[in-house]
Amino acid sequence: MGEIQKLVLTGVIVALVAGAVGYGIGKGDIRLPSRGTAGIAESASSGDGLDVSGVVLAGSSAIAVSDQAPGMQVRVELVTFAEDGWVVIHEDLDGQPGIILGAQRFNAGANQSGVVDLLRGTEEGRVYYAMLHRDDGDRQFDHRVDTPVADTQGNAILMRFIATTQPEEG
Repeated sequence: MGEIQKLVLTGVIVALVAGAVGYGIGKGDIRLPSRGTAGIAESASSGDGLDVSGVVLAGSSAIAVSDQAPGMQVRVELVTFAEDGWVVIHEDLDGQPGIILGAQRFNAGANQSGVVDLLRGTEEGRVYYAMLHRDDGDRQFDHRVDTPVADTQGNAILMRFIATTQPEEG
């Protein structure tokens, strides 16, 4: 994809997100996420992050993941990084991100869709987290050095989703 196409795509994504924010403000649907027990926001960040129509925004980072069928891959609808980074899928452990099931590297900028391959598949009805991590530059994921991307309050930027074959009612 050429530089002009990337700029146009980024502009379209920014316009869509801005439209969603404006629509949410008008309808009163914008929700500040609740904080987890360990200081990690459930679906975004406290302070500078908003969960708007299924997109978590925090500064120059964003992620969108929907509930999806169980399996060996997780679909990511949108991920935006200021610098190259990783989307890391975690199991739920008492309401917080736990064991890492898989990670996929994404280039800086807006990435409209992607897939994270898992070492072990997701299971029906279970909760998972898609969390943003930095890349230390070696292009190899290591959770000890490729640390979570955090908002200005120090909360990890992540999105909660459920592995389910049942559509969400509402």
